[in-house]
Amino acid sequence: MSDPDILQRFQVVLWRPKSPGNVGSVARAMKNMGFADLRLADPIAYDDPGYFEREANRLAWSASDLLRRRAEHPSIAAAVADATLLAGFSVRRAPDRRSASPRALAPRLLQAAQHGPVALLFGQEDIGLTDDLLARCQVLGTIPSSAQYASLNLAQAVLLVLYEIRLAALPAADGALGASAAGDEVPSQKEIDACFGRLSRALDHVGYFAGTGRDHMEREVRIALRDVVSSRRGLSLIEGIAHRIQLGRRRA
Repeated sequence: MSDPDILQRFQVVLWRPKSPGNVGSVARAMKNMGFADLRLADPIAYDDPGYFEREANRLAWSASDLLRRRAEHPSIAAAVADATLLAGFSVRRAPDRRSASPRALAPRLLQAAQHGPVALLFGQEDIGLTDDLLARCQVLGTIPSSAQYASLNLAQAVLLVLYEIRLAALPAADGALGASAAGDEVPSQKEIDACFGRLSRALDHVGYFAGTGRDHMEREVRIALRDVVSSRRGLSLIEGIAHRIQLGRRRA
């Protein structure tokens, strides 16, 4: 069965994976499901330079070519800079955030991929995604595993998510999803980060963070506005507000 072209717009991003074998298994799962863009964010450096390659290739099997093409980035921000949607998958549930199963999310992710690259973020094997990383994500997904033992192996989790996306994409491989609307552009994660940076500086100028835990408040602002900045119009609105705040401060 041929692979739907839309799958090439997805990025599988692994944050600091501890086991090279897991990375190799993820590469194999990606090739099984027709995905090709593997990215490592803030990867762990090993004393033996050849250790990672040996262990990862041992479990990658026929996906060694995909493993070799992986991109390594110094941070999450760099790894997902060109993505127009960031979806995080974790057994941990963020407070006051809705999380859906991969099957429920798949249609939305495919629709977003019509507009630009979609990053699928998976956390470190033992701790998953941190609160800061969860706050960055515009969409959250949780695999409905048993409460008696909810934690999945990293490669298992990736395989289940990619399977659901592939399954949802197959009936639409003939273009049933339709083309994106003219002018309905979606900003990249790099643009969103820059926007929040400008807003944070503007709020700092008026003392918004005074007497508070700044990191916590910045995270809360990001969560509150994540849907607004998911569109070009919303991003421009927030940037305009930040500009007005700074302009008013200078005039005061």
